[in-house]
Parts: sequence; C-alpha cells; structure tokens
Amino acid sequence: MIAAVVIFETGYFVAKRSKSTTDEVVKEKVVVKTVQLPAEVKKRKVTVDEVESKLNKMAELTTYSCNYTVTHKEESSRYIVKNKIPGTTNSIQITATGVVKVGYDISKIKVKVGDDKIYISIPEVKLNDNYVIWDNMQYVEENTPLNPIEISQYYDIIDEIEKKGLKQAEASGIYSKADENLKNIINGFLSEFVDYEVVYM
Repeated sequence: MIAAVVIFETGYFVAKRSKSTTDEVVKEKVVVKTVQLPAEVKKRKVTVDEVESKLNKMAELTTYSCNYTVTHKEESSRYIVKNKIPGTTNSIQITATGVVKVGYDISKIKVKVGDDKIYISIPEVKLNDNYVIWDNMQYVEENTPLNPIEISQYYDIIDEIEKKGLKQAEASGIYSKADENLKNIINGFLSEFVDYEVVYM
C-alpha cells in the first residue's frame, strides 16, 4: 500500500513538472530579424542642383597663386638733338618679388549627371591679379643733379617687372597647375557621391 502511494505521488510530480515545462516553452517568444542583403541597398540618386550647391561653396578656394622674383634696370639721359649730354645719365635697378593669381568663375562651371557619372565642364582660367610686394624691394640707384631720378621711373620699372613676372609664372605652368588644383578641389567636394565617377569634359 505504501509502495503504491509512493508510485502515485512520484507519477503526479513528474506529470506536474512536465506540464510546467511545457507551459514555459509555449510562453517563449520567437523574434525574427529582417536582414537587408548588400544587393538590396538602394543607390543614392544625385541631382544637378546638389552638385552645383557643392561647387558654389568652394568659390574662395579656386584661386591659384605663383610667386616670382625679377630684377630690372633702366637708364635715363638727356639729349641735344640725338647726342647724349655727358653727366646726365641716371639709372635705377630694382629687384622685386611678386605674386600672380589666377582663378575660375565658378558660376560658369557646367554640370550634367548620368546614371553613374557626374560630368563637369570647367571654364577657361583667368588672370585675377599680378602685383609686386613693395616691402621686399631692393634698389640700386645712380643719380645725377643734371638729370634727377623721377618717381615715374620707378613705376615704369615696376610695370616691366610685373610683365616679366607674369611670363615667368606662365612658363612655370601656372595655368595647368591651376587646372589640376581645381580638379582636386572638385573631387574632394564631390567625394560623398561614392556611386558616381567625376568626368571632366
């Protein structure tokens, strides 16, 4: 009789435990996450307005400069008919450092956007400025009371120095360097459009 009771109670406990375990399994929630495959990522659509907005922000960065150093000398004498008067020759030699600046009109850059390319048409580079740095000038003068140096002679020499400086800058390739510099700037400003290749026309 005792054995029967024990068996009965043991069976009851097992059955009860099994039911409890079943309840716990039923109550457990299953969470299913949606995974987006790489092939399903949508390509960003770039517009002409977006590109032009980016380019307009770089207006101040499109100037390219080049330094030069030029020495120029001029003499001035007085004449009677075609004969130089002795003792009337003065001379000025100036060595000066100058700066040539070239740049682009950003408003004239043309933009087209294709399926996977951004087409950029760059306008012709222009001379923005050319000047000498007056504080760095070096002078060598030979004056004479019979023909004193005039201030206009200095300005004439400065004009010649600036002309020679511009030729020096052009010979060093300032325009091609400015073009390369502008393209690097544009590439940087448009780098966020990773799905597009920038093509220059």
